[in-house]
Amino acid sequence: MKKALLSLAVAGLALSAVQASFAAPNAGNFSTANFGAFINVISFPSSGYTPLLEAYRLQGTINTTAQQRGGFTGQAMRTSGAFARNVGYCFNGIQETTIHYPFAFPGNGTLNGVTDLTCLISQYNNIGITGGLQASPELVTAVPGVFALCSNYRQQLGAGTDLRQRLNVNAFAACPGPGYTTPFVQSVRLTKVIPLQPKCPGVFPGATFNQFGANIRTWWALQFTPPGTSFVLDVTVACQGVPSQGNGGKTIISIDRYTWRVEVSIESILAVVDVLHSNPVSTSEIPCIAAEDVYLALRLAVSRIGCATDQFQRQNRLFEAEALVVAFCAFGDCFIAEDFFGTFPPSNDADMAGAFGPTGILDTIENPCCCKLLVDLDNLGGSLGLGLSPGP
Repeated sequence: MKKALLSLAVAGLALSAVQASFAAPNAGNFSTANFGAFINVISFPSSGYTPLLEAYRLQGTINTTAQQRGGFTGQAMRTSGAFARNVGYCFNGIQETTIHYPFAFPGNGTLNGVTDLTCLISQYNNIGITGGLQASPELVTAVPGVFALCSNYRQQLGAGTDLRQRLNVNAFAACPGPGYTTPFVQSVRLTKVIPLQPKCPGVFPGATFNQFGANIRTWWALQFTPPGTSFVLDVTVACQGVPSQGNGGKTIISIDRYTWRVEVSIESILAVVDVLHSNPVSTSEIPCIAAEDVYLALRLAVSRIGCATDQFQRQNRLFEAEALVVAFCAFGDCFIAEDFFGTFPPSNDADMAGAFGPTGILDTIENPCCCKLLVDLDNLGGSLGLGLSPGP
């Protein structure tokens, strides 16, 4: 506070000096061209700007502090001051080397007299974030999950430059047992089943999609995929019998079925929270977890579920995490800044002046962040045997 008052006082003196200069006989000659004569401007860096990148390539689980460099043909490699690192900025281009979010819990080793601090730390040690809720200086530690099927592009199947992706069916064709060989694919089908989510039935009403042959999609982003969603690939094959094994002249038809299902865990929800706190809503440059205090509270609430000592306490912690999402979530059809926030852009804290009340998390049709968190927590309760919605 004293420092702030001193700054105001200095600013007042500087303003008085400028006003006195205006009162001088040559004040009429003042213009923006000679503004530097009154206020000295120092630029950091002296070159005028610090280059940034729109995205960072993760170089391992927790190893993204390496500088990002150019180097394509016609672009010189930058060996020093190379773009940005995945960390915060300090004075004159110096970047953070300590944690961005300080690990600040009560010093008595407990949280509300229930959760042991060492358990919270170990929760993050187990997933590679050593030392606490965010012990790394890195800002982006998680990226959206992707389900990808083995594929190739049509150019590999013939001449030309056709880059359309197709499922590599040969990678999934197999014969039943050693008595048959040479599988020939008759048909292929991918079935995606999204289960109904009672916590958000409007967003996740349950649906089944079928794709066949060349129309099978081989790349699925899983950021908003609810737990329990399954992908089933059915490859119908015909195999020829092996004469030396008594199957000469025989043909057998079978279905090679491959199944994948989206799982949920405390670690996966923590990763989802980090991803939702990294990706912006539209061009606002604001993530859907807009409030920093709500983001940290979410990470803490989810971690406490894993630190509970019995099922009754674990269920209470789960309900607390769900209540936190509901209390600070603003549900809207689309993102209109004036509706969600009293002023835009918002500060770090949960905004209280918007039309929706306390706003720390944004939920829209295109970015159903609150619904995703609620659905994940609901399914986590089922997987932990808490008698809630069935978990995977």
